[in-house]
Amino acid sequence: MPSQYYPKLDQETNSIILEAGEFHHLTRVKRLAMGQEILINGGNGYLAEAKVLRLDKHSASIEILSTEYHEMPRPRFAIAFALLKNHHDELVLEKCTELGALDFFPLKTKRSVREEGKNTISRFEKIALAAIKQCDNPWLPRVHPALDLKAALVEIQSAGYTAVLCSEREENQWLQDLEPGQDLCFIIGPEGGFSEEEFVLLKDLPNIRLSHLITRAETAAIAISAQFQAYRRSGSA
Repeated sequence: MPSQYYPKLDQETNSIILEAGEFHHLTRVKRLAMGQEILINGGNGYLAEAKVLRLDKHSASIEILSTEYHEMPRPRFAIAFALLKNHHDELVLEKCTELGALDFFPLKTKRSVREEGKNTISRFEKIALAAIKQCDNPWLPRVHPALDLKAALVEIQSAGYTAVLCSEREENQWLQDLEPGQDLCFIIGPEGGFSEEEFVLLKDLPNIRLSHLITRAETAAIAISAQFQAYRRSGSA
């Protein structure tokens, strides 16, 4: 079932108070009443079955019935993506969170078609949070600051990922051809592709193809997320 978010949830939590946006969603969107059971998501690996004890004017008292900890999936994967027109990058955040991405690295590239706004990153964070609540993903991904490609590659490495370029330039290298067991960050370029100067920065990275066809940037991000899930589940990752 869709869950409510409480970031301090852990194995010792017996009761919580939901306020502000979570209270509004509980009472105005889901329209739950006292005595009904809900799911609480900590975004930190914990999911809890709970029950609504009391509804006040601005808060809800929740009893925790049972709590389960879910280990972080290994190996991890992340998505680095260029900012896209018509906010298609928000689709990347939503769907790749649903598929288990643990980090997002927004990119400022030479051919990016839109600039970062003052609320871009906070908007991405809200989308990721809504996505884990909708699909009961117990791990809230981290959205990193938007950086140019050179700085982003340093950030990706610092976060413990091996960067992998997803590009139609490589015809015979696929996800399953990579060395297994690595935490991977898949780099998705802008709709116009990376510039030649940017490709110089990427020249030493593993380079894989996602499809025999050319995909849109948001499709590429979702496709590699789904492929990695299947790859990891097969035991090959």
